[in-house]
Amino acid sequence: MYLLEIPFFLAFALAWAEVLHCQNIFIGVNAVDYSGYPDCRPEFINAFQSLANLATKAGVEGVPFTIHTPLLNLSKADIITTGIA
Repeated sequence: MYLLEIPFFLAFALAWAEVLHCQNIFIGVNAVDYSGYPDCRPEFINAFQSLANLATKAGVEGVPFTIHTPLLNLSKADIITTGIA
């Protein structure tokens, strides 16, 4: 079941971002402690961003989407420290 969560959330966020004319999508995936979940890796995020820009009207018309992953390479301690700040 988990393997469907991140792609589902990204697809939903992409659809909503296109409706709202937003080009920036943020997601809190973490590759440092991904425990084998392949959709938390930078390669997956980059591939999804490429898909987003090939599969949407905005992307095809030259208004690309960017998927931001601010927590991607942070340790759990760094995530907590950032959240507290």
